[in-house]
Amino acid sequence: MPARRTHLALCGFLLCCVISSGSTAGSEGAAEDAPHVFVALQTRNSAHLLPNFFGYLENLDYPKSRISVWVRTDHNLDDTPAVLEAWCTAVRDVYLSVDCQHSKKVVFDVGYPPPDTDEQYRHTASVQQTALEAGRRSGAQYFFVLNTDNFITNPQTLRLLIAEDRVVTAPMLNSEGNAAFSNFWMDQDSLGYYKRHEDYLPILQRNFTGCFRAPVLLPPLLIHLSSPQSQSLIYHPPLEGFNGPTDDIVHFAYSAKMGGVAMFICNTELFGYIMRPHTHPSLKVAAEKFVDFKTKTLVNYPPVIYSQFVPAPAQPKSNMGLDAVYMISLVRRPERRNRMIACLDELGFDYIVFDAVDGRKLNASYVEGELGIHYMSNWRDPWGDRTMTFGEVGCFLSHYFIWKKVVDEGLDRVLVVEDDIDFEPRFREGLAEVMKEVEVLTPTWDLIYAGRKRLYLDSEPAVHGSRRLVRPAYSYWTLGYLLSNRGARKLLEADPFHSFLPVDEYFPILFGKHPQYVYTPAVLSSPIPILIASKFLLHMYVLFVVQEGVGPALP
Repeated sequence: MPARRTHLALCGFLLCCVISSGSTAGSEGAAEDAPHVFVALQTRNSAHLLPNFFGYLENLDYPKSRISVWVRTDHNLDDTPAVLEAWCTAVRDVYLSVDCQHSKKVVFDVGYPPPDTDEQYRHTASVQQTALEAGRRSGAQYFFVLNTDNFITNPQTLRLLIAEDRVVTAPMLNSEGNAAFSNFWMDQDSLGYYKRHEDYLPILQRNFTGCFRAPVLLPPLLIHLSSPQSQSLIYHPPLEGFNGPTDDIVHFAYSAKMGGVAMFICNTELFGYIMRPHTHPSLKVAAEKFVDFKTKTLVNYPPVIYSQFVPAPAQPKSNMGLDAVYMISLVRRPERRNRMIACLDELGFDYIVFDAVDGRKLNASYVEGELGIHYMSNWRDPWGDRTMTFGEVGCFLSHYFIWKKVVDEGLDRVLVVEDDIDFEPRFREGLAEVMKEVEVLTPTWDLIYAGRKRLYLDSEPAVHGSRRLVRPAYSYWTLGYLLSNRGARKLLEADPFHSFLPVDEYFPILFGKHPQYVYTPAVLSSPIPILIASKFLLHMYVLFVVQEGVGPALP
């Protein structure tokens, strides 16, 4: 895990002071019984984060009429001041009080990425300390600290932390892709920086559950200000005798250590997500990476939450020269459908939800009688040694009817995706690069896998001059592919109903790479030329884990 300095250089932070009398009222209607919450926010260059960040903040189960808001921002190169002003203006009658200011004073060099200097970290720590002192002066009993790259998906988080009744407590946040990054350290080196500890991964992976002592906590964290021990906690200036880095988190951890304050990380609930620290070359790339973060994390709790009080950033819909984007989804699986809708919305596609043919509703009379399907007599599942299921029939028919639409409506090229996929980072940019390459290098293309399960590790020759395209070996899955009108006609003209088998098997037969079956063309003069993106653009989505798409060989 990177040192804290890199993390702070990229993030604003939110400071929430909670004045508590021990009561945790359960609704806006019981607001008079709820502790008063003083919220202080310092942030910069976070315009792309704030609509979602505020959305999850607003979604916390806590009466807004008992929250005072104090906001400061500085050293911005984007629209952060405008977004904050719009939000603060809109919520003046929603929260108890709202005080927002934009400082134009230059303390360190303004740039992006921000300069990695002691001046920047000293300024950040000073503002943290100012907020903490404001919380203490207000009579707050609790001080809740958030970064703008923290997205708390559990609305009960604040109440659960208060119920722990500890001096310092933090909810453990997960990062995208199950990366080994979170908001706590279990050890420090001699200079106070991060050091891996044997208990870190078991806690992160929830092999152990509970609240565990941790020497360093990153936001979000809750401080019990009414405890006498909390008076020893400071962010700036560092305590006398401190010889570590200029860093508010390390300063705070040192003050806790010297004051005998035990700090705890709790993983008893799935509280939310934290973005991994990256040094992006520009704010544009940072915004693109945030879209990737949302498609890998926040869409698992659809819909992605935006603030009620500031508009979501305009995302122009574009299919990048494609005539249509089809998303195949079963009506009876709304959780998968909603997740994919959220992903496609975030990616800016103008898509069509195509209701999948449900195998549970099929019968022999319709399949064999009305459609005239004849199963391939000698086909057996390579792994289960069984015949074709109605679920596999429904899957094939779902794709088949899209092929027919492509031909019947004269569509030139389309993207087809299923509802159980996980998008790779910068998917749109990768797709655009593939489309440019294929139009120049193989303009008569038929079908391009955007993701698949590779069954054999046979050589896959690259398309000459391409950075991404290869000719595939035997592969499974139809979770995502580009299809031309020419390719759709070939898929239909091969008469799949005559010797029907799963669509995963149909594709490799037609492009001549199936290890058992050879297509003898009755209509086509040659096998269908299919390409695959050598860096997958889509991966299978299973329990929030990205699979690389390399499967077992046939038995």
